Amino acid sequence: MNILLQRISDNGDSTMGLWFHKETKKFLMFGLEDEYRETKVMKETRIPASFYELKLREEATPLTVKHREAYGAWFEYHIEITNIKDFKGVYIHAGNDDDHTDGCPLGGNTLTNHFVQEKKPLTSSIDAIRRFYALVYPHLKAGNKAFLEIRDEYYLFK
Repeated sequence: MNILLQRISDNGDSTMGLWFHKETKKFLMFGLEDEYRETKVMKETRIPASFYELKLREEATPLTVKHREAYGAWFEYHIEITNIKDFKGVYIHAGNDDDHTDGCPLGGNTLTNHFVQEKKPLTSSIDAIRRFYALVYPHLKAGNKAFLEIRDEYYLFK
């Protein structure tokens, strides 16, 4: 399984993107991340554009336990983006603004222009992440591989 996160806009505080299932060419959800920084600032920098393997983080971390309690039956473990230089514990999860990212990419059903409205640009996030997990989680749980390609916004103009 191959997922694409195409970044489309960075306003200096957050980055917006679009998530796609590459095999089916179907749009999955909108995305929100921290902004680009040449030098990483912990919890304030998006991960580098690259090609990553997705894996289940089958560990009951405090965050995992918190999400299990909040989300109920559909959430067991986080889907983690692995082998990111200078980053650890990067999950695909719900949130509404860049304060919720801590370097992790978020997903949501709706997205506002972050040049116009900066607070809570991403909404219906839990529903979008639940759908994403329903697609990717069973695939990984069955022992199959899944990958995430992240493209920066300049890729749009190549």
